[in-house]
Amino acid sequence: MTIAITNTLARKLESLKLDKNTPVKLYVCGITPYDYAHIGHGRVYVTFDLLVRLLNHDGYTVNYVRNVTDLNDKIIDKAAQRGNPHDFRVVAEEYYQLFAQAMQELGCLKPSSEPRVTACVPEIVTFIEGLITGGHAYQLDNDVYFDIDSLPNYGCLSGRDSEALQAGARVEVNHQKRNPGDFALWKSTNEQVSWDSPWGKGRPGWHIECSVMAKNAFGITMDIHGGGMDLIFPHHENEIAQSEALHQKTFSRYWMHNAFININKEKMSKSLGNSVTLNQMMTKKDPMVIRFYYLQHQYRNPIDFCFEDLDATETAYKKLIAHYGANHHAPAQHNDAIITAMLDALRNDLNSPKFFGLAFEQIARAKTDPAFGQAVKELLQQVLGLSLQPLKEEISVITPEIQSLLDQREQARLAKNWALADQLRDALTAKGYKIQDRKA
Repeated sequence: MTIAITNTLARKLESLKLDKNTPVKLYVCGITPYDYAHIGHGRVYVTFDLLVRLLNHDGYTVNYVRNVTDLNDKIIDKAAQRGNPHDFRVVAEEYYQLFAQAMQELGCLKPSSEPRVTACVPEIVTFIEGLITGGHAYQLDNDVYFDIDSLPNYGCLSGRDSEALQAGARVEVNHQKRNPGDFALWKSTNEQVSWDSPWGKGRPGWHIECSVMAKNAFGITMDIHGGGMDLIFPHHENEIAQSEALHQKTFSRYWMHNAFININKEKMSKSLGNSVTLNQMMTKKDPMVIRFYYLQHQYRNPIDFCFEDLDATETAYKKLIAHYGANHHAPAQHNDAIITAMLDALRNDLNSPKFFGLAFEQIARAKTDPAFGQAVKELLQQVLGLSLQPLKEEISVITPEIQSLLDQREQARLAKNWALADQLRDALTAKGYKIQDRKA
């Protein structure tokens, strides 16, 4: 019953060596709540929810920490647009609550804790002071930078050489830095939203925040650190640098990252204008269909998203509901070769597509073997996090305008004016109505 994941740091599949007598320390980078969460966020947190559920099923307890970056320039800018930059906490809380509601609807378990940046600024200052004392950071004017040349293994997570690290870094424009790849730990600002520090008023850099929140939650070393692949560099690379430079000990034993969601063969990004929010998805499909859509893909494989794929996903999910959602009126038979194979698929790098393949292959058996059907149902609900509740059918409101178009189309069909009937059907489709003609 060993669970294996692809460890980004080791660049290979590794069995998790964990102690069931001690809670598993799992840290997943959370959201920066300045806007609606998008479908990429949904994939990240459904992926790690599956990991938590599988660990729980296999007898582990999990201390699951998912931070909230409630201090960020974009949050402050949005508050300023509303009239007062000091209201950034209000903005962050508003979008966090929308995110939390979306996670609940997707069936994600609540983390054990959700630390916030604004609650640990003093600890961030102390952490930075330790890096300066240890020769790993330096002050330039009122800013503080991490010296990447002070850490011989910098780049160990991403596998980039020094030139690639410099080229790919989110480099702050300061030509006085010792190395172009050095990154900010503390950024001075004359704006109203700032904190006092030994280097003057300012705000923490992005990367230092997670190092401190992780230390507050777990101490020096955690078991698993995760997030999307976009965080490997520079964010997670820099977390390792800061934490291991200060403590001289391993920051995280395992690193796990899920792949991107692409739209029109491009990585989804707000900057590219191709971002799809969870809210948009949930107005079109039940959240359980969306969760099932994510889990139909192994977490390390990119998803090429289009709304049309959700229709096929919904059809498949309805099939699962129809055959496994009912009460099978028998105790679950967990000691079964197929059930073991399903769990082994999940334990092998969360291979949820293989799990579902086995579930669909065994539908005929589930019809005649209630104990087996009940066992699959329990796995679908408890480990995959699918409710298996019947989907709510959409109720279309027929307005006078729509009724007129329907009547016109019916008359066209009676008159065998198929061109006009098709034209009216297209008009109804454009207004969001699907037309299914009765056979004569």
